[in-house]
Amino acid sequence: MTITSNPHVEWRLDIARHLAEKIRAFPGVQAIVVGGSVARGYADAYSDLELPIFWDALPPDETRLALVAALRGEFLHGYDGPAMEDQLLIDGFQVDLWHNTVAAEDAVFKAVLEDYSTAFGDSNFMDTIRACIPLYGEAIIRQWKQRAAQYPEALALKNIQQHLTAFDAAQLAIVAHRDNPTVFYTAIGRQQEAMFLVLLALNRLYFPTFKWMYQVLATMSIKPVDVEQRFRQAFRVPYDAAVQDTTHLLHETLALVNHHFPHLDTTAVARRLAYTRAMYAVG
Repeated sequence: MTITSNPHVEWRLDIARHLAEKIRAFPGVQAIVVGGSVARGYADAYSDLELPIFWDALPPDETRLALVAALRGEFLHGYDGPAMEDQLLIDGFQVDLWHNTVAAEDAVFKAVLEDYSTAFGDSNFMDTIRACIPLYGEAIIRQWKQRAAQYPEALALKNIQQHLTAFDAAQLAIVAHRDNPTVFYTAIGRQQEAMFLVLLALNRLYFPTFKWMYQVLATMSIKPVDVEQRFRQAFRVPYDAAVQDTTHLLHETLALVNHHFPHLDTTAVARRLAYTRAMYAVG
């Protein structure tokens, strides 16, 4: 889906541009972007508007409150100063302002590209910058986009190693035999999330949050066949079928890792995927 083909995006962008003109008038604002579903082109009828604002210094309470007043907004959940996030209603439409400094975000680039941080927040910032639409401070955002286009191989390897540790087919089989659908589908979801995180690294993609998992899977070139459909199907078929195909997907994802990182020792992961816990006799 492209932004121009999505009817839910354009009017949200018009609102964003109008609000940005008011926000940029405040001293200390260095850049403003559109993030979230609007920037990615995924917006639907229920989508809000995310506006990250980058300052030379974090705005004090009086500045943030004055900004909300200038936008004629009302707090949706009340004011939370330390959160540096203001969720507003403006003419009945939800707009989320995210406040941070240029220096703090520069530090995230170093953490990810030089220190290989795998923190979800850091990775999500990189994904946000890749996708964002600049409204103000285009020179800063252009430079950031060039840096966010990088994805070091060492970072990919670290992410893959970290998330392969969650691969566990045996646990799926066990919970399938215990009459607890909440635990079973939670286990299925965790295995799918672990595979998604490994596939992100294989495709040199940063973390977009799990909310956009299916849309991002559809764009990947390195992935198991029909992975999106098979993920969905796991919640629609009998337990045994869900366990069987999820186990196949785990093996297929591991095979992709072995193909692209043949030097990586995945023996322990393969052992876990092959393990089946025996039923123990009574007495």
